[in-house]
Amino acid sequence: METTFALRLRDHRVVFLPKPSVMGVVNVSPHSFYNPHSDLPSALRTAERMVNEGALWLDIGAEATNPSVDMAVSLSPQQEIDRVVPLISAIRERWTVGISVDTSQPAVMRAAVDAGADMINDQRALRLEGALDTVVALQTPVCLMHWFHPRREPDSCRQDVLLTQIKRDLYETVSRCELAGVMRDRILIDPGFGQGHYGKSAKENFYLLAHLAEFAELELPILTGLSRKSLIGHALGAPPSERLFGSIAADTLAAWHGSSMIRTHDVKATMEAMRVVSCVKTYCSYK
Repeated sequence: METTFALRLRDHRVVFLPKPSVMGVVNVSPHSFYNPHSDLPSALRTAERMVNEGALWLDIGAEATNPSVDMAVSLSPQQEIDRVVPLISAIRERWTVGISVDTSQPAVMRAAVDAGADMINDQRALRLEGALDTVVALQTPVCLMHWFHPRREPDSCRQDVLLTQIKRDLYETVSRCELAGVMRDRILIDPGFGQGHYGKSAKENFYLLAHLAEFAELELPILTGLSRKSLIGHALGAPPSERLFGSIAADTLAAWHGSSMIRTHDVKATMEAMRVVSCVKTYCSYK
């Protein structure tokens, strides 16, 4: 079993990261469904705690996309920049941790990378005008998330058909990016776990998690974001504040089924769970 995965950075260095690596989430949108930050000092405190707990990456995002948000009311690129750039700059001044910016806007991508971001995490998979050209020019790693465009009706097809469609969509997205000039060793994929705007029901999300290993067919690192999401709430009947243990269970399953990077609000607990997964995988392959 693979214990590391490779990622080419903007300066062309290829780094080998432990599989799975842990990415801490720092939300700077007041509409984020869990632990939003409205000021720089509180966001920095969260970032510092996550770095001290072992996160190799921090994902900084200013746009909320949870089911309670009206996506028709869009955040302007300048509003995103005003929220993420001061935090990215402050993190870069203090720590050597990898920084990912969660955005779909080309202007935000450029500003974030200028401030010190290392990777683009785009929920819309570089579909907005100018986004793909921007990533090609920046030469940063990029995570391409699956999100139905337009939104589909959940449970409208068999789950195995859904899985096949998502794999096909990601394959076509990756091919589009490679043809435009994005190097393959700078690409990660994300199946897009979530309900609401993501167009997937809770049971469809759990089916995807159970079959996550099938995404290995694309031969790319897989990033998974399950932390405290509504599918965990569906299973537990609990609000985001009470979904830690359910999230750890889901992340453990994701890691076992091949996730390369786990995106989480709870770094310490997730790090400990990933160490156990790594030990089991090591001893499984021991002869």
